[in-house]
Amino acid sequence: MQRLNLTINELESIEFTSIAKEFSDNANAPVRRALDKLDFLQKLSVAIELQPLLAIYAREVSMRLQITGLEFEYQDQVFQPKYSQGSCCVLSSQLFLHDKSLGTMRYLSTKPLAQPQRQLIASLEQQLLQPLNNVLIFEHNRRLSLRDHLTGLGNRSYFDETLSSMKATAQREDRPFSLLMLDLDNFKQVNDQHGHAEGDAVLKQFAKILREALRSNDYVFRFGGDEFVLLLAHSDSLNPGLVAQRIIDNVCNDALLNGHHVTTSIGFTNWQQGDCSASMVERADKALYQAKGDGKNNYRSL
Repeated sequence: MQRLNLTINELESIEFTSIAKEFSDNANAPVRRALDKLDFLQKLSVAIELQPLLAIYAREVSMRLQITGLEFEYQDQVFQPKYSQGSCCVLSSQLFLHDKSLGTMRYLSTKPLAQPQRQLIASLEQQLLQPLNNVLIFEHNRRLSLRDHLTGLGNRSYFDETLSSMKATAQREDRPFSLLMLDLDNFKQVNDQHGHAEGDAVLKQFAKILREALRSNDYVFRFGGDEFVLLLAHSDSLNPGLVAQRIIDNVCNDALLNGHHVTTSIGFTNWQQGDCSASMVERADKALYQAKGDGKNNYRSL
């Protein structure tokens, strides 16, 4: 894969080609340029959350450039507002606002983007920076209230919100994703025999195992008690069964959990057209109970 690197700072000396001038060079270009930029900025400013902002940006970029995908990485988490298959070129752009890093934007395409296209990207990003910074501050403060205090994982409210967002993306782009429900086998005996402090240690260790088993664009939540949920974003190589088996193996090989004879049972399902959030949760829950009924320490799918 050919990888090109671009930063805003490197392009400050370039006179950016306006959005309107990309299509016409008549006498009204300066006026249209100003109106175009104002309209784009207003669209960005409407969004107060990260994923809607990225969706707006991806749509505007796609209208002007022949890109096959768009990715945004921030604090080890990857968002894909525009999904790509078979892209062979990536243009990586480090985003900065007043020396503050706002993450990395990646533009995927089937052939390298030419210099005029890079200049257009830089112009679009200049308008993105301030709205993006505002949204990231909002997201940081909001997520503090959406974390489980014990494990640091997302809580039930964060799960509901993320599932709704992924479902909307799946419906719009026909991009399936997977939902896995997990609970700990024999966990009750840990609390009963060793106390809640030891039970908390087991929960935190299990949370660590889950985080390490996932990719940067997947999500993990504590559903309640010893129940957990995973949301796996779609990719060409997505295989929920392999993820489930990896988690089961890692739990069995963990000294703390193995010492308490704690294992995990997993049920999963894939999004289908027409699914609502409740139907996905119900199918995964049924699959989980099948796994427990079949002897625990395994996974089933529906």
